[in-house]
Order: sequence, then C-alpha cells, then structure tokens
Amino acid sequence: MSNEMKLYTVLSYCLIPIALFFAFLDIIILATSLANPSALIMVFIVACLVIYTYTSFKFLKTGVEREQIQTKKTKDWIKVNAYVSLFLCSLFFINSISILISTNEVLSGFINEFLEQQAGFPAEITSKMILSILRGVSVFLLVTGIIGIVHIRTTLRLVKRYDYLFE
Repeated sequence: MSNEMKLYTVLSYCLIPIALFFAFLDIIILATSLANPSALIMVFIVACLVIYTYTSFKFLKTGVEREQIQTKKTKDWIKVNAYVSLFLCSLFFINSISILISTNEVLSGFINEFLEQQAGFPAEITSKMILSILRGVSVFLLVTGIIGIVHIRTTLRLVKRYDYLFE
C-alpha cells in the first residue's frame, strides 16, 4: 500500500466521527429550519458532507481495497457531494484562519457588540468565555477543513484512477 493510500485511509477514518457529529447537528438544524426555511440550504450543505463521507468510505472499502465493481450512481454521488463538501471545507478553513489570526481585542469587540444586542443573555456567559469557545471551535473547524480538503482532492483523483470500476 502506498503512502498516499495509507494517508487516505487514515483521513477516511478521521472523517467518520466528524460526519457523525455533523449528521447530529444537521438533524438539529433541520428541526429549527421548519421555523426558518432559509436555513434549509445549510441543512443541504451539511448533509452533502455526511453523504460524501459515507460514499467515499464505501468506495474505499469496496472499490479501492477489494476492487469490486461500483455503480455509476455511486460515482455520481461521490462527485456531486464532493464538490459541495469542498465548498464547505474551504469555508471552514478560511473562516477558521481569519478568526485564529485575529487579535483578542478585535474579536472581543465583536463579541461585546453581539452581547449588547442580546436581551436577557445570562450574566454567567462572559465575553472571555465566548472568545475561548470561539477559538476552540475555530481549531476544530480548521482541522476539519484541512482533513476534508485533502480527502476530497484524493478521492477525486482515485475516482479518476479507478474509473474502470464504475459500470
């Protein structure tokens, strides 16, 4: 097994818990989007990441490792969801970088402005607490974005390489 395939396999297993987490979030977003239908686009985009993870993992296990014939439909599912997931992972990456390179003063200004607009916000939740949560979430999304971008690029290369497996 080549180094590329070893890395791809590791990234595939890393994406599974991330996809499960996003599937759970997607259900919550779906429930709240019933009151706000414009949020359905976010449901769609997050669902694409979950579907991409499942189909690419299936392709890895049955197509690449066992060289079993895959359907054209599987290839289409991989490619369509890969492009939407690439968009989402790119957003994760760009937004995380912008938050992580911002100074605490700049971010605290945005957080304080946000807290002033929220009526009845609990006093226990301070701007420092929100700042630390924001930085933690940004690190998680940065890692997710990097894993996703590398994995998607590799998947699209493998789909081309193993094109003979799709009938």
